[in-house]
Amino acid sequence: MLTITIIVLIAYLIFMLWIGNYAASKSKGKTEADYFVTSWTTGYIGISFSIAATFASGAYVLGTIGVFYGNPANLTGYAFGTTFAPFMLWMLGRRIWAIGKRYGYSTFTDLIGDFYQSEKLRVVVSILICIFFAPYLAVNFMAPAILTTQVSGGAIPFWVSCLVFGVITTIYTWRGGMRGVIWTDIAQTLIMIVGFAIIIPIMFGVAGGWSAVWEKLPDKIATYKPGGGSFWIVLSWFWIVGFMQTGNPDRAFRLLVARDLGHIRKGCLASLVLLTIWTVVGFFLGWSLAVVVPGVAKTDLAFGEAINKFAPYMMPVLMVVVWEGGMSTLDSGMIAISAMLTKDVYRRNLNPQATDEQVYRVGQAINIALGVFAFILALLNLKTLWFFVGAGAAVAMQWTPAIIAALYWKRATTAGAWAGILSGVGITALFYYVIKCPIPGPGGAAILGMVVNVLALIFVSLATQPLDEKHVMKYQGLFR
Repeated sequence: MLTITIIVLIAYLIFMLWIGNYAASKSKGKTEADYFVTSWTTGYIGISFSIAATFASGAYVLGTIGVFYGNPANLTGYAFGTTFAPFMLWMLGRRIWAIGKRYGYSTFTDLIGDFYQSEKLRVVVSILICIFFAPYLAVNFMAPAILTTQVSGGAIPFWVSCLVFGVITTIYTWRGGMRGVIWTDIAQTLIMIVGFAIIIPIMFGVAGGWSAVWEKLPDKIATYKPGGGSFWIVLSWFWIVGFMQTGNPDRAFRLLVARDLGHIRKGCLASLVLLTIWTVVGFFLGWSLAVVVPGVAKTDLAFGEAINKFAPYMMPVLMVVVWEGGMSTLDSGMIAISAMLTKDVYRRNLNPQATDEQVYRVGQAINIALGVFAFILALLNLKTLWFFVGAGAAVAMQWTPAIIAALYWKRATTAGAWAGILSGVGITALFYYVIKCPIPGPGGAAILGMVVNVLALIFVSLATQPLDEKHVMKYQGLFR
């Protein structure tokens, strides 16, 4: 079975390279706008499928579903979050797209730097995103490598899987830019939907059917815990899933590539459907795996163990699903971070006279460097998948208040933005990496950070000199 699995995986990787190359052939030129935002030509199918593919990362397939396996009932907040997220994307996306189209933006940090009239703030936010988001890129190497090593019994080393995964993803991202990312995301979303549609009935069949699953499901994971602890876990999951979409650069930047506002609206609605599908998949697999392979201590391995033990003929499908999940998130993160480093650091500060083609070439080079860096980081193989997913998302949320204020609040000031972002990131990082957060769940630290962030933004803004009204109207006045 291992030989067949590897053959199927190789065929999939070749297919991804072909799609990336085909997407590159549709390029409108070697320009910054085309490489990072597809020259604003993407329709709602590309937007929604790309958001969905990026959301359903390799860490989702093993890590998130592993968490569902551990306690499905407490993850109802995840379901509420995936329902709320598209509305947040629309609330911000419709305004950011219009501003971005007017002023040629390809990143959210463009808006932050220009609105708050601070080049230092632009660069600091870009660097902070890169620092805290880099481990999340590495997670997407780890999930496919963990499964490949598990299935091969160690015959295929962890580092070999990481290397192949990184090389393929980097090649098509380097070649096709955002257009290559979106085209491959569409294919990867379809593959994942088909894969789950095949695997879920098989897992329920192994468990004895729907009724048997409900009868055998342990009460401790099928019901809420007494004492109110579950409220904080549900709130934590709602917070991190609902707000991470607008802060995570790998998916939020999709809103800048849209053809027009109509496609953003349709894209957000379509992403609501697709994200709901991922939630249903998580619950169904969490329930069935809890019955089929109970008691797996390292929950990241539960999915692979169930397939390997009860349905080994499905291993090629699971392998492709995990690899495509990792690739669809890694490529999105690489192109987003590349855009920030290229525009915010290189073009604006290191080489203001750079031509479009120079920016294009530097963006390609940074994509390669990011692939190498994430590969090295992945080899450290630290902690569980969800720690890095949660940490990256929790910190990424801290740009959201400053962005919302730039779009909707005339009284927001530069000092307020600095205070909010630095305090929010500081509190979140403190409770994630140093002190155990008093609120359980992956979003607990983000909740505390966001509260401090918003309060600092409001009070410092009210206490400091407001921005020039004409300047503010250049952004908020577009929507009167």
